[in-house]
Amino acid sequence: MRCGASRDARTLFDRMPDKNVVTWTALITGYTLNSQPVAALEVFVEMLEDGRYPSHFTLGATLSACSSSENIGLGKQVHGYTIKYGAESITSIGNSLCRLYTKSGSLESAMRTFRRVPDKNVITWTTMISACAEDENFVELGLTLFVDMLMDGVMPNEFTLTSVMSLCGTRLDLNLGKQVQAFCFKIGCETNLPVKNSTMYLYLRKGETEEAMRLFEGIDDVSIITWNAMISGYAQIMETAKDDLHARSRGFQALKIFRNLKWSSLKPDLFTFSSILSVCSAMMALEQGEQIHAQTIKTGFLSDVVVNSALVNMYNKCGCIEDATKAFVEMSTRTLVTWTSMISGYSQHGRPQEAIQLFEDMRFAGIKPNEITFVSVLSACSYAGLADEAERYFNMMKEEYKIEPVVDHYGCMIDMFVRLGRLDDAFSFIKRTGFEPNEAIWSSLVAGCRSHGNMELAFYAADRLLKLNLKGIETFELLLNRYISQ
Repeated sequence: MRCGASRDARTLFDRMPDKNVVTWTALITGYTLNSQPVAALEVFVEMLEDGRYPSHFTLGATLSACSSSENIGLGKQVHGYTIKYGAESITSIGNSLCRLYTKSGSLESAMRTFRRVPDKNVITWTTMISACAEDENFVELGLTLFVDMLMDGVMPNEFTLTSVMSLCGTRLDLNLGKQVQAFCFKIGCETNLPVKNSTMYLYLRKGETEEAMRLFEGIDDVSIITWNAMISGYAQIMETAKDDLHARSRGFQALKIFRNLKWSSLKPDLFTFSSILSVCSAMMALEQGEQIHAQTIKTGFLSDVVVNSALVNMYNKCGCIEDATKAFVEMSTRTLVTWTSMISGYSQHGRPQEAIQLFEDMRFAGIKPNEITFVSVLSACSYAGLADEAERYFNMMKEEYKIEPVVDHYGCMIDMFVRLGRLDDAFSFIKRTGFEPNEAIWSSLVAGCRSHGNMELAFYAADRLLKLNLKGIETFELLLNRYISQ
């Protein structure tokens, strides 16, 4: 089994006249290690049918196979077996159960199992902390577990600290990250590549580009993960740049890193291409985007749905709606993100009918729209002046898909009524839904009422805008003119 010859191992196993629990466990473990978890589970079932009682080593190996094959149902049955025979409190079993539940996305079940393990080792703690690092909703829990781990006297390893640094990155807490970095120096794992990658990514997310670059240049054996972390990090901080100049500067740095990657001995992967295409989207760098498109074709990554989705988005952002359509049509698999990106592209480029038709095609394909999809389709209806369709989609969103409207949805509806000159309907919609408009919507109403000559509603909207304690010149001028005329 250790040599990867699982078929020969199975032949030898079948020829054995007497098989004990050690033999059965060795075969189950071997199949799991050789990425054949389904075969491992079949052997476990054979073992039980043969009347053999599994040891805790057998149960641990079987739970690992359940995790690898994502067979949560059988995993829960094995969990019940461990409770029945008092094996749940064994540390190795507890670790396997925590891994099973975290991989299935059931962090609550994993925490319940975790608390029932009396002697937690570094694997137990790291399994839970790593699971928290993968879900931004559990950042605080992950950091709390790390503190509890230290208080419990368990020394973290490089896998623990990589996950903790990722938690700091999600939290954007550079001060805490620096403390964790100092701890890495203390225990001697600061040169570990995953730890360095996580540290470097944190500095990038906080805009500390010089320190991130210093760490990057100090890595002797740079992996593709490190290159991707740098490109992705620059793509992330483009969104938080204080102005367009800084955003473009960071985008050019990401393109420079991508160029250096191509000159290295490593090859870009799908994560590299999706990140650099998002940079081209943000910069509206069509020429670079087209060059990267050609590289995805040459390297065979164009068939990946993530890369193709990024490509559709890039062409949309660059205003090349025909190229975006071509890329979209050629996709063999489409995700919700891809559909929404294309619907948004049609809507933003003045092709509302195509946006609405694509939305209906998406629903027909069985893809469930989200709130962003509905913003795009409502915007298309607003642009085309399709009031009845907009109201139908607005009600569909609430009633059929149970999505609560947010300010963008209300904004699209009100903007549509204003465009059509149906000002009474706009105010009636606000009153009927109980929505409280923000500054932008009240300002739009003020401008719309003025352009359509309905000064009474314009004054009402201006009054409401002033109650938000805003100091817009147009609002003051409008109200001043009213008082002068009186």
